[in-house]
Amino acid sequence: MKSTVLATAVAAALALSAADASAQTKGVATKAEVQSIQSQMQALAERLNRLESANAELKTQNSELQALADRREAEMDYLKSQTRELREEGAVASNEIAKVKGADWATKIKGRGDLRYRSENIWTERVVAATPTVPAYVDDAADRYRHRIRARLGFDFKATDNVKGTLLFATGGDDPRSSNQTLGSSGTRKSIGLDMGYIDWKFMQGGNLLLGKQANPIFKPGQSLFFDGDFNPEGGAVKIDRGMFFGTAYGWWFNEQYNANPNGENSDANIFGLQAGMKFPLLGGQTVLAANYYECGACQSNSPLYANNANGNSTFRIGTSTTNLLTYGYDIFEVGAQMGVTVANLPVTFWANYARNLADDVEYDTAYAVGAMVGKASDARTWEAGLFYQAIDKDALFAQWIDSDFGNGTTDSEGWVLKAGYAPVKNFTMNATYFLNTLNKDVGLELDYDRLQLDLNYKF
Repeated sequence: MKSTVLATAVAAALALSAADASAQTKGVATKAEVQSIQSQMQALAERLNRLESANAELKTQNSELQALADRREAEMDYLKSQTRELREEGAVASNEIAKVKGADWATKIKGRGDLRYRSENIWTERVVAATPTVPAYVDDAADRYRHRIRARLGFDFKATDNVKGTLLFATGGDDPRSSNQTLGSSGTRKSIGLDMGYIDWKFMQGGNLLLGKQANPIFKPGQSLFFDGDFNPEGGAVKIDRGMFFGTAYGWWFNEQYNANPNGENSDANIFGLQAGMKFPLLGGQTVLAANYYECGACQSNSPLYANNANGNSTFRIGTSTTNLLTYGYDIFEVGAQMGVTVANLPVTFWANYARNLADDVEYDTAYAVGAMVGKASDARTWEAGLFYQAIDKDALFAQWIDSDFGNGTTDSEGWVLKAGYAPVKNFTMNATYFLNTLNKDVGLELDYDRLQLDLNYKF
C-alpha cells in the first residue's frame, strides 16, 4: 500500500510540474488550480503518515499475538503432560479402589458392647427334712458369696436402606435367662455364645418384621420382672408403631419335643401372642398403656424346660421317669401401665403390671407388680433410685422367662426390690440392688430369700 501511495504522490508531483511548465509555456494556468493541487498533495502526505502509524501498530500487535500464541502452545504442551500423568495416576487409583471395593461394608457396621462386674451375696432359708421324731422345719442355709462378670460385644449392620440386623455375643454359656459368668473355676476360660442374631426389615412406615434370635419385642412397664432382661426369644415378630398406637404380633419357637412313639407326631412347644397399646402425653410426661396375650402351645403335659427345671411351675412325673412335665397350660393375659412425670427437674416413673393365667383348672393364677423410679443414671453425675413390690403365684406366668434374680428365679414368690445407681461419668454406672423376697408363698413352707448385688457397668 505504501508503494501505491508513493507512486500516486510522485505522479501528482509530476503532473503539478508539468502543469506548472505548461502554465509557464502557455501562460494560462490559474492560481486556484495551483492551490487545489497543493491541497491534494497535503492530504496525500497526511494519509501516508496515518498509514505508516497504523502499520507500526499492526507490527506491534502481531508481535504480541505471536508471543501469546507461543505461550498458549507451551501451556498446551504442559496440559498434555499433566493429562498423561493424571491418566496414569487414575489408573493406579482405580486399581487400588478395585482392591478395596469390597471393604466398604465396614462403613455399614457399628460396634457396641458392655462389661459388668458384679459382687453378689445371697442369704436364704432352707427346709430341713422331717425325721421320725422331728417334723420338717425351716433353718438358715449357708450364705453364698460370689463374683460374676457379664461381657457382651455386638454389631449392628445395615444391609439396605430398609433392612438392618444385629449380631450380639455374650458370656454365660447357654442359660437363656442369664449371661452372667461366675468367677473362680480355677481360672478356666469362659465360654461366649450367640446372644442375638436377627434381621429387622422395615416393610412400611412404622412397620418392622424381626426374624431370628432377637431382643424381646414386647413393651415391659417400668422395672417389672415378668420377663428377664437377658431372655432373647427365637422366632419372628411384626411391630407396628403409628402415632399414639403400637402393637406387636409374635411367634416364638420354644422347644423341640421328641416323641418316642414312631407312629406319633412331635409336638414342639411354641409361643404365639399379641400386644396392643397406646402412648400419649400427660402431666408433662408420657403415659403408656398396653395389653398382652400369649399362649404356650404344647406346654401342658410336656417338658419345654431348660435343664428340666420348671422354675416354680407345677409339674408331675410319669412312672420312674425323672422328666418334669407341666401340669397346666399357660394362656396369659397381661396388662401394664407406665406414667412418666418430672418433679423438681427429675424424671419420675410409676408403673403397674398385672397378669392372670386363663388356662383351665389353674389354682394359683395371678401376678402383679407396682413400683416407682426417681432420676436416671446416664449422664455424668446423675443418679437414680427405685422401690417396687412384686408377687407371682405358682402358675400365674410361664416361668421359663421370668426374672432369674427375683425370688431365686421362681414363681410362687413375692417381695420387695430396692434399687439405686450413680453415674460419675458418662458410660460408667455403679448400681446396687437388694431383693427382700419370700419363697413358697402359695405351696410349702415359706422361706426368706435376700439377695444383694453391687455392679460396676461399663459401656462402649
